[in-house]
Amino acid sequence: MIIPKKLNREKLYKYGERSENILYEIIKQYRDDAILTDRYNHFDYIIETDNKIILIELKTRTHLKDTFGTTFLPLSKITYYNQYKKRNANKKCYLLVVFGFPTDTTDIDNCEFEYHAIQYKADTFNKYDISNNPYDSDKNINIIVDDLKPIEYYLNVIKENY
Repeated sequence: MIIPKKLNREKLYKYGERSENILYEIIKQYRDDAILTDRYNHFDYIIETDNKIILIELKTRTHLKDTFGTTFLPLSKITYYNQYKKRNANKKCYLLVVFGFPTDTTDIDNCEFEYHAIQYKADTFNKYDISNNPYDSDKNINIIVDDLKPIEYYLNVIKENY
């Protein structure tokens, strides 16, 4: 059965929103001061202390983690991060990019997710290939999947050091 594009878009939005809420519950186990931002914010979660800000961006995928060797992040997210950092120069800012992968692709309405992340560091990201985004005029950074770490790795660091 072919689902009309409009329904696909809405179904994918709900899929991503469900993943966002699941990850939020996971983050709150480590940091109860994490904020889930509104739909139109450039980043999905913010953790702010007196001298640090951690921005977390979630990209939920519809394929299994090991399907492709890379996964992409729109280059505009890095631009937004750099602008945010300049506006908040009085605090140390960090960007954590999280990818949510389904553990089963047969039922996207009820699947569980595994979350893997990478901290944005210019020297690392500058080594990744850039490609055209097939959906708009933005460019994509193609992040090597093997460079991702389980989200718990970063959440433990955040819990103990921030």
